Amino acid sequence: MFKDELLEKDEFHPRETSPVRIAFCITELDPGGAEWALFHIVSRLDRTKWTPQVYCLSSGGGLVSRFEEQGVPVKCFGAKSRRDLKVFRWLEAELRKFSPEIVQGFLFHGNIVSRIAGSRAKVPIRLAGHRVAEREKRWHLWIDRLTKKLVQHHVCVSSGVAQFLLKKLRIEASQLTVIPNGIDPNIKLGDFGGLREELGLGSQTRMILAVGRLHRQKGFKTLLEAFRKNAQEWTDAHLVIVGEGAERGSIEAFVERYSLYDRVTLTGFRPDIPELMSEADLFVLSSLWEGMPNVVLQAMLMQLPVIATDVEGVADLITNGVSGCIVKPGSVKELRTAMQDFLADDTTAQEMAKKAKAVVVKEFTWDRVAREYDQLYQSLIEKV
Repeated sequence: MFKDELLEKDEFHPRETSPVRIAFCITELDPGGAEWALFHIVSRLDRTKWTPQVYCLSSGGGLVSRFEEQGVPVKCFGAKSRRDLKVFRWLEAELRKFSPEIVQGFLFHGNIVSRIAGSRAKVPIRLAGHRVAEREKRWHLWIDRLTKKLVQHHVCVSSGVAQFLLKKLRIEASQLTVIPNGIDPNIKLGDFGGLREELGLGSQTRMILAVGRLHRQKGFKTLLEAFRKNAQEWTDAHLVIVGEGAERGSIEAFVERYSLYDRVTLTGFRPDIPELMSEADLFVLSSLWEGMPNVVLQAMLMQLPVIATDVEGVADLITNGVSGCIVKPGSVKELRTAMQDFLADDTTAQEMAKKAKAVVVKEFTWDRVAREYDQLYQSLIEKV
């Protein structure tokens, strides 16, 4: 009843000549997967059709200037914490002034604030963007379910996330669209001539690369155990893990316990992921859950052989045995065997990597993603 009342046709009359106003609400704008996705989508919108405005709940972040360089205005509310309830009132006031036809949320807090403030400001179309199958923060799902009637449509980054939401939120399939993450195929690499030397690796050392925050979600203990069990056999292999996080101490303890100092490197955070991928021989995603892993897209674009666990988004990217290898999450045995096979047969691994790159360039560019959002916005406007 509530949704039907807000969607009554006399509340909104699309203008035939003026661009449609769209408000985007995101938790923060420090460089990250969701933040970059918002930038790539908004910066590619046709300004003859759409007028975007970005609202950031925090004090901003490193991407604010990037939006402004593209002529996209950004309003930052400067919330002191993610529990700062004043953002609901601030966003409602801004939406009443901007009077958008669509408001779309990014990240959990951006989603919740935008749907509540958007409802109070009588924004006709309210979209929620879902980027992960949240299995750890149960209270996120509870609040999502509590407020789901305030949302007209949900956008998921993968079919796995979509299935998760259909089951957990009990929304209608007609209220859901899958639009994946994208990537820029024209990536420019920096100087990486000295990377192997910096990491202490010889030119003949086979580098196994993993990237992600050091958190239970990423399944690095499974990866380490699989690597350890074959370390004596893979005398020329070295595992490089890029990222920082709460599990660093336990990972370091594992390395110490099994005397893997000269076989495993923890680099901490690094911005030069494409350059590292250019030097690597194999990429491994060992996650226990995801949304759509951007690092897999990056590795595929760099024509780096990929082994990934069967988590949300992976099956949308990789055809098992054709463009990469998919293994069961948490299975040391399956991951160990897959790594063994790839390292033993470089020709097959490279053939898969070549096919993977072709898939990414054809189906997962940001230009294509922006077109899919354009089509979604247009279809929702036409239904009002």
